[in-house]
Amino acid sequence: MSRQINQPSNQIKLTNVSLVRLKKGKKRFEIACYKNKVLEWRSGIETDLDNVLQIPNVFLNVSKGQTAPKEDLEKAFGKKMTTDDIILEILKKGEQQVGEKERAAQLERINNEVISIVASKLLAGPLDGQ
Repeated sequence: MSRQINQPSNQIKLTNVSLVRLKKGKKRFEIACYKNKVLEWRSGIETDLDNVLQIPNVFLNVSKGQTAPKEDLEKAFGKKMTTDDIILEILKKGEQQVGEKERAAQLERINNEVISIVASKLLAGPLDGQ
């Protein structure tokens, strides 16, 4: 007797995802982006929003798949703003959530950078016997 496991076909696996969150009014809004592309977009290297966003939607909770209702978006951002305008505002002003591994790697990079700066200053110190 074989058993079949049913999984939703529209299930999204959150791999290589970076959440950008912005609290506006009393709600927190999120967008799902590609990890490396948020910084590239903010620095002007990447200009195509389709390469930055994993899903062109505004969410209340990305991991639960809860999209933000239109009423919540209008209340927080105003009725004149389109979804694209809201996404751009979240991208510009939002806080990027970084995973534990990325945080550890970034800390290690900074640590190594500080060590090399200190080492270069020690090696380039005065050599005239003072």
